Amino acid sequence: MLLAACVDTGQEPVSFAMRVAGTAPAAPAPALNGWEITLDSARLAFGPLYLCPGFQAGSLCDTARAEWVDSAVVDVLDPATYDAGTVEGSTGPVRSWMFDYGVVSLLTQQQPVALAAAQRLDGNSLRLSGSARKGGRELPFALDVRIQQVVEGGASIVRKSDTDTFSHDLAVGDTALTVRFDARPWLRDVDFDALVEMGTCASVARPKVCAGDLELSCSDTGVELSQRSCTAERLVCLRGLGCTDRVRFQAGSQGDQAVRNALTGGTRPAFEWTTQGDVP
Repeated sequence: MLLAACVDTGQEPVSFAMRVAGTAPAAPAPALNGWEITLDSARLAFGPLYLCPGFQAGSLCDTARAEWVDSAVVDVLDPATYDAGTVEGSTGPVRSWMFDYGVVSLLTQQQPVALAAAQRLDGNSLRLSGSARKGGRELPFALDVRIQQVVEGGASIVRKSDTDTFSHDLAVGDTALTVRFDARPWLRDVDFDALVEMGTCASVARPKVCAGDLELSCSDTGVELSQRSCTAERLVCLRGLGCTDRVRFQAGSQGDQAVRNALTGGTRPAFEWTTQGDVP
């Protein structure tokens, strides 16, 4: 997309710093059914970003007033801001935005393209790890998510909705835009209860059954053959798997889908403007 095609004639050009930042979690975040989430790492591929004058971004943001066409990896647990490049555009109001998570859809390519930030995350948009706790039980987890546009070629996957509040008048005095992310809501709808069980060989027809943190090996007729303490080996017992080191959410799983929905349609990042005279 050529910037020259997006700028209204007669307006002054503007150029200001593009900054990204995270949010330091002050306490464990709540999740479904009384679970509490503590994140150890959350790295997000962000960009590009387009700012548009209309209240809703167009399908290709053809009327973009300003744009940052790069990408950056955001440490979402770090509240410090750092420069990720430059936004180029023209003066005037912006009332909507659209962006991607490091993977872009192009009209000239059949498949979405991973930009530099996503490439740093092995082609993913998000890599996070942490642990979920409830009633004395702890479940370490890890999740990789690639978020890409597969429905509408050439369009960004995340756009301002009718209920999002966003308004700014771009001026020559603007010095920076900071986009700040908060990872705490992303796992709020993950069903960790579905990953644990208190079963017996007689009640569950599987070779391996979890009785809390015990892995039971079962015969085809539902007779218990042996027990294994996952806790003694510093492991956790997961439904359908038995003893394992952590929850690894697979693509298409409930946890994977919950995080995808949160990133594309849940809590939005904060847009923070800095103008001349503000404290950096």
